[in-house]
Amino acid sequence: MISNVSYKKVKMQLKINQPPIVCYLHHAYPLTSAMHHEDFNSWFFSNYIQLEYRCQTKEVNFFTYVICGNSVFIPILDYKILDLEFIFKSNIDIIEFIKNSIENGYYVTTYIDEFFIPERTAYKNNHFRHDIMIYGFDLNKKIFNVTGYNDRSDYATSSVDFSDFKNAYLNSINKQNDLILFKPKDNGSYNPSFTFDIENVKNLLYDYVFSQDSSHRLRAIGNPKENFTYGIEVYNELMNCYRWAIEIDKKVCDIRQPHLLYEHKKTMVDRIHFLVAKKYLKREYDFASTYTELKINALKMRNVIIKYNKVNDKSLINRSIENLQNMFEKEKKTAQDLLEAISDNVAVTSQK
Repeated sequence: MISNVSYKKVKMQLKINQPPIVCYLHHAYPLTSAMHHEDFNSWFFSNYIQLEYRCQTKEVNFFTYVICGNSVFIPILDYKILDLEFIFKSNIDIIEFIKNSIENGYYVTTYIDEFFIPERTAYKNNHFRHDIMIYGFDLNKKIFNVTGYNDRSDYATSSVDFSDFKNAYLNSINKQNDLILFKPKDNGSYNPSFTFDIENVKNLLYDYVFSQDSSHRLRAIGNPKENFTYGIEVYNELMNCYRWAIEIDKKVCDIRQPHLLYEHKKTMVDRIHFLVAKKYLKREYDFASTYTELKINALKMRNVIIKYNKVNDKSLINRSIENLQNMFEKEKKTAQDLLEAISDNVAVTSQK
């Protein structure tokens, strides 16, 4: 529990590493913290399999459970969630509160106006409400250590003066600044550990292969989602999205779509190596090489879209559509074979 204690440290930084997913910050931030839990790989490779496509906004994302605007739920983290109204009514100084939280081991995320945050594209140019994560402080320099996307589009660390941060927080657009604190669970936490869940892998992989709505598996938490496409069918949605871009002469395409595909294939490669190491998959299967090829193709497609955004050559969009079709055909068979191989191996193992 966070308390109002005097600060024993003049400067402090919590551990920070590059998370496996950075396309969206609501994944990157909690994953950065969760990586320091000993069961992180067991949890991560049990999840982050299913993809979803929000038809209304044409966004591709991993299927996860979002607990608040800028964080997904990860069971190996302890969370504290507060809202702006609570902070104001409690007469809490936001700078002192964040320093106190970090001293207690919590990473802090919230929304700010990037007009006031150095090394951001919006800095002193325009008011832009975005999320940020604070992981350290230096009382002598009067700065916070923060991470997020900088003005070079890199997910990177930087620093911000206390005064600039306070302005950014208090002037954030719409004044909707949930504060989400999280840290890796320890032995004093409720359910502090996580065991690798091969059944969840099979379920999510099945949903991915057959484009099933995985939100039906979370009915105890909330109603199933509407107007989403799931799994391998995301490829067809993206192809239609690019055809639409050509039709309306769209000048800039969202590079997050191919980048998230890249992160998905990269995660699948790492998961396959994990499954082999844990003997859930036989070494003679060569799924990793196929997914490595898919990962490379997704990265190339992202670079093609970046080029299109500069030169507006529609042949580049057509090339991306062809690439998506080829990836779709290759992954549909590979993912189904992977599901069968895992299921067969688990069945044999359980009989021993």
